[in-house]
Amino acid sequence: MNRFLLSLFAAASLMPAAAQTDFRHITFGEAIEAAKSEGKLVFIDFYTQWCGPCKRMAKEVFPTQQVGDYMNANFVSIKIDAEAGEGPALAGKFGVKAYPTFVVVAPDGNVTGTFAGYKDSGEFISKIETCRNPDLTPERVTARYEAGERTPEVVNAYAVNLADSNRNYLEGRQQATAVVDEYYASLTDEQRLMPANHFMYEAFTNSYSNPRVQFMIDNRGRFDASKRESIEKIIERLHNSEALRYFTNNAITDDASRKAFDDFCKQSRKLGYASAYENKLRFAENRIGKDPIAYTEYCEENFSTLNSDEQSSLLVSINRVFAPATPEQMQAVSAFARRHLSTLPATDLYWVANALLELEQPRH
Repeated sequence: MNRFLLSLFAAASLMPAAAQTDFRHITFGEAIEAAKSEGKLVFIDFYTQWCGPCKRMAKEVFPTQQVGDYMNANFVSIKIDAEAGEGPALAGKFGVKAYPTFVVVAPDGNVTGTFAGYKDSGEFISKIETCRNPDLTPERVTARYEAGERTPEVVNAYAVNLADSNRNYLEGRQQATAVVDEYYASLTDEQRLMPANHFMYEAFTNSYSNPRVQFMIDNRGRFDASKRESIEKIIERLHNSEALRYFTNNAITDDASRKAFDDFCKQSRKLGYASAYENKLRFAENRIGKDPIAYTEYCEENFSTLNSDEQSSLLVSINRVFAPATPEQMQAVSAFARRHLSTLPATDLYWVANALLELEQPRH
């Protein structure tokens, strides 16, 4: 790895971000006392300074109102750096071996549940709910599911456990999604609209291509009033994610993928979402048919039209956007990225360094 990339990695360290979830600056012992007086459980987020998924939780999940409202109502929450202060002793006490690890402790000091790894908002709430309910422990839920029980609560908890217990994250997610897909297929439209089944959309509909997305779009005015705003946000989030996928990948490579892109743009504009990411769509369309050098020239000419987040997304994803690239093309792409590093926040430098490394020294 050259000195340039090493310097980017060195510049990328940061503290976890502030969050909507009320993490109190108190010791574990003080948290236990607060939980006793407030009738709550203690929630511990074990993190380290170098942990990427920990930073993602701090930036993307804990600040959301959905997670913050749930956590603040039920837990005394604290963050523990597993490598500083009382952290090493507590990490040893609770058997922490990966980061982030989340531990739920009753006021009497007994652990009621623990899980590890990045979780999006829906997954996180589903998983932590199992830590509060003894009937939703992995062993109890598995027994109930295998006995044929298919209530929303059991299906949700069983799917979450499948995803969380598999050491291969993608494989676990596929297994969990398959369970939810099977459950969804067994329901009538009226049952699909029930608030109790909202977990299917919130925690297990993570791809624009999932058939549940079109169901949400077609029926967004029929969901329970308490869930309509959430459904709208999920639809919008999935459209934003799909636009980002087109922007940060060389994804339009044949007639079928071009038609899918055109259909997506048409629906996004009809629903009123595309105004937020028209630039992404424009760049994705201009990637079609261009070799990496030609697209680099387009990006150079139009880079200033992107907002700061879009600029970061493009540079962080250059190994995917410009792949495949010949050595000559790779040099042009790398030069383009280096010219624009000053536009990046320090938190993204690590990921650009990774992207450059992958582009210049691809894994085989």
